[in-house]
Amino acid sequence: MTKRCPGPSYQDVLDRDAVAPPPLLRETAAEPLGDADLPIDVYLSADQHRREVEHLWRRVWQIAGRVEDVAEPGDSFVYDLADDSLLVVRTKKGELRAYHNACLHRGTRLRDDAARLERIRCPFHGFTWSLEGELCDVPCRWDFPQLEDARFRLPEAKVATWGGFVFVNFDPDCRPLEEYLEALPEHFRRWPLEERWIAARVERRIPCNWKVAVEAFIETYHIVGVHPA
Repeated sequence: MTKRCPGPSYQDVLDRDAVAPPPLLRETAAEPLGDADLPIDVYLSADQHRREVEHLWRRVWQIAGRVEDVAEPGDSFVYDLADDSLLVVRTKKGELRAYHNACLHRGTRLRDDAARLERIRCPFHGFTWSLEGELCDVPCRWDFPQLEDARFRLPEAKVATWGGFVFVNFDPDCRPLEEYLEALPEHFRRWPLEERWIAARVERRIPCNWKVAVEAFIETYHIVGVHPA
């Protein structure tokens, strides 16, 4: 039996509405998850963190930015996650690419900040790629007779868009974003996010394990005490 506060449920309140609500508001997904405490290592263990990076963050689609951030050819921004980094670029053909943000010569980080680029140039030795990821310049090229241009393309992650957001996925074998989103596009059908725009940016860096921050926002237990109004 599902545990909940006494009194009318959310669905009971909807039943009393004079105008029937959208079917979307009738959808529920309540599933008992048990009440056993989680071990503290889930939040503190370095091994747990590494497992999450490998089996979660490198496997799921995630929002990296907005389409407005890469609206024109050459527009780019950097997306960092744990020890990984991607350089998201709008190519001259208008395509979106998400390159691994590391030079193929010695691993130097290619970019740190958003910028309008003509080409992608390593700040260390000057190896340079086109916006399409093709190697186009190597200083002192005669010192690299073994280098094959076709095999020296910048490696890519998956990139896709929905609702005006740019999504990336580090897993080359991931399922398409359309499948991953499942019912989300239908949930936002009456509030098309692609018709919104950025009016301000607010960023907060919180010194905690990511799960602590997420859980604080998705649970409703704190609302009575913190947001009584």
